[in-house]
Amino acid sequence: MTSGTLSDKVSALTLVVQESPVHTTKSFESLLTLAKKRSRGQAVTALGSLKDLLGVGVVLPADRRLRTFATQPGLLGTLEENMVSHWHSGEKLPGQITKAHLISWAYEDWLKDSYFDMLKVLEGWCNDEVEYARSRAVTYVYELLEAKPEQESNLLRLLVNKLGDPDKKIASRTSYLLLQLQTKHPLMKPIIVRSIETELLLRPNQSSHARYYAINTLNQTILSGKEEEVAHKLLNIYFELFVALLKKPEPLPTQTGPSINKKGQVQGGGGAKGKKALAKQTKEEEAKLDREETTEKMISAVLTGVNRAFPFSKSDDNT
Repeated sequence: MTSGTLSDKVSALTLVVQESPVHTTKSFESLLTLAKKRSRGQAVTALGSLKDLLGVGVVLPADRRLRTFATQPGLLGTLEENMVSHWHSGEKLPGQITKAHLISWAYEDWLKDSYFDMLKVLEGWCNDEVEYARSRAVTYVYELLEAKPEQESNLLRLLVNKLGDPDKKIASRTSYLLLQLQTKHPLMKPIIVRSIETELLLRPNQSSHARYYAINTLNQTILSGKEEEVAHKLLNIYFELFVALLKKPEPLPTQTGPSINKKGQVQGGGGAKGKKALAKQTKEEEAKLDREETTEKMISAVLTGVNRAFPFSKSDDNT
């Protein structure tokens, strides 16, 4: 592991961890260190290996979240059953607890902290300035969220927030991944809907770009006759959005006289606008047209969502 290419080193470390996760914490930490490197190639490669170990691999339990040492049911149950309030090193272990239990619980406690550290690294790469790094990080977030329940709420928050990514390709792919997640885990639909509403639609000063992709994701949610509550929730969101979108923003105050600078002098001399002023005016007009176009698209997306959710909500026409 001290020589060879980066890919060889990462592969070797990954194989070592796979063979015996409990006994190879140093190798896991080495992978995590590589993921923190400033070099995008090294970091993305190492993160991919960590994702494989923690996602489809055997390191994490498949049916539950990790527990800290102090919250292990076996430990708490034994201490309560034997009425043990304090235990010191060197004393006989209470009940049926063995050293193997302690090692296993200590490893799980360490793994929970290490997983959270990796999540912070992954969040940093989700906001990287280079599109490739952001795209790979978003895919890793989805694959971890889809495979195991550990850190589910934090992973979902990361994924939902990428609906507001400035790059349309990443925002669109994030929307697709969230819909895929709903298909693979139908019981997560209300959780995903609530997260999109909380993280994007209800958050003040959110960009229209993020709101548009959030609405588009919601209105493509596939519903069934057994998901009446989800349909009701979607309708409530759509109606609130529709009212908010129809409200016209207050017009900006217009300047009727010449511009006055800090010294009280007429700025620009009242003559024709220069190149910079014309460019600024053109840019403002384009931005205004873009906002109006996005608003129209959002209204259309909201109405589409209403039409799709209404038949499953079992609501009456008045509602």
